[in-house]
Amino acid sequence: MIFSAGCQERIDDGHLTGGDYAPAIAHPQLTRDFAQLKSSGVLRVIIRYNSSTYFVHRGGQAGFEFELIDRFAQQHGLSVEVVVPNLSEDPISLLNAGRGDIICSGQVLRPKVERWVAATRPTNFVQKLVVLSSDSPRDASLESLAGLTLTIAADDEFRTELMELKAKNRWQLFIATGRPGSDPEELLAQLARHELEAVVVADIIAKAAMINLENLKLGPVLAGRQATVWYVRQNSPALLAELNQYLRRHIWVGQDGRSRRSQMYGIIYDRYFKNPNTVRGFREVALRPDKSGAISIYDDLIRRHAEAAGFDWRLIAAQIYQESRFNPHARSRADARGLMQVLPKFSGAQHDSLYYPSPNLKAGLRLLKSTWNTYAYLDSLDRTRFTLAEYHAGPGHVADARRLAMEMGRDPNQWQGSLTVSLPRLMQRKYFETTRHGYYGGEKTVKYVEDIINRYRIYQYLVPRYPAPGSNVVPTEIRGGEIIDLTTKPSIAIPADFK
Repeated sequence: MIFSAGCQERIDDGHLTGGDYAPAIAHPQLTRDFAQLKSSGVLRVIIRYNSSTYFVHRGGQAGFEFELIDRFAQQHGLSVEVVVPNLSEDPISLLNAGRGDIICSGQVLRPKVERWVAATRPTNFVQKLVVLSSDSPRDASLESLAGLTLTIAADDEFRTELMELKAKNRWQLFIATGRPGSDPEELLAQLARHELEAVVVADIIAKAAMINLENLKLGPVLAGRQATVWYVRQNSPALLAELNQYLRRHIWVGQDGRSRRSQMYGIIYDRYFKNPNTVRGFREVALRPDKSGAISIYDDLIRRHAEAAGFDWRLIAAQIYQESRFNPHARSRADARGLMQVLPKFSGAQHDSLYYPSPNLKAGLRLLKSTWNTYAYLDSLDRTRFTLAEYHAGPGHVADARRLAMEMGRDPNQWQGSLTVSLPRLMQRKYFETTRHGYYGGEKTVKYVEDIINRYRIYQYLVPRYPAPGSNVVPTEIRGGEIIDLTTKPSIAIPADFK
């Protein structure tokens, strides 16, 4: 699961203050700047999983920082691959080791950190403050907090500054960290239940949480307005320049000292921090797999059909989201229908029932399995990518791209650095004129494949492949708005893990 067990821990005695922090990997271990990102088609983003920065909602990826960096990636034809650090992993070390290309966790700029990474222009501005329960007799003055224990998230870099402020101002209070992995919103929920005395968070997080949580009030501000930034490796100047150019267009400080936002930025900001409808919607337990354990209402049905075909059902769920957003009534301009967007002419016996989830899954998985079998000689990841690419583009255009890859001196059996390059070239006349099937928008297929693979990785992180023993999962199907029990399914041996 995302969060590990544990309890808050006092840090007043200094054993958790962080001291003179230094990452395990302090300097870049590879060169991967903007040109290399463009060539690969993927931007790898190191980001924390929480209710404001990044999370999965209705099967799709969401979060303020995620949307902001995803818009940047889209403008450059890149797919975003999310890297969620484990509790024991240091984001800066992951960045310098090459596990990711950018850290996007809404971190306040810390000058000391720039010894090891390069910071972008501001992505936002926040103030750290104390939040109290609404029935607390304490007010907005620091003096009224005497004797209280302030709890701050364990991975919040402000905790060191908070300790320094306490010592400098001789505040008569205590400081503790939340359990490892607990995000600020979880701490605020504990506060609302009177399990904590006070919590230290960013003002925008507190105000957004108060839309959804009752029994909270704002206490004193601990620090003035501070800029949040993203971090890149020090040897990625071109990526840094592109990011700064992007941010400069969308958030800046006017001559009056107040921050200004573009319309795009303002829409994203309001969605996560100000609009009551969206803020509440993002926190609905049933729509969050990290809270409910479910990706969609079709999980059991997808699991039944996908596992019978030998696929990890979470991969198929990731593809279904890409195809239809789990809408069984979806229909494309090309007449592709249902969850897996199957064309009637390729659906066989299911051609007249593609708007029903079960027949659609049968037809789509039959096509997918047939393609999968033709790539048995490839390694597992390339086999998956080629199968998805052919499902999207058709066998003809994939064959053209493979022949073109050979003409370029690249391996036609390799996805990265080969088909990721040759497929987009099918959009250029000097290349597609010599192919058998002509022009094709191959860049869309590359993004289609990478988006599914990246989403699949996150689904793996959030949801187990098989139900826990004794969970009594019953496959269901929705017909005419009614949930139908499908317990008449045949006995199926669980296949080996999809590799």
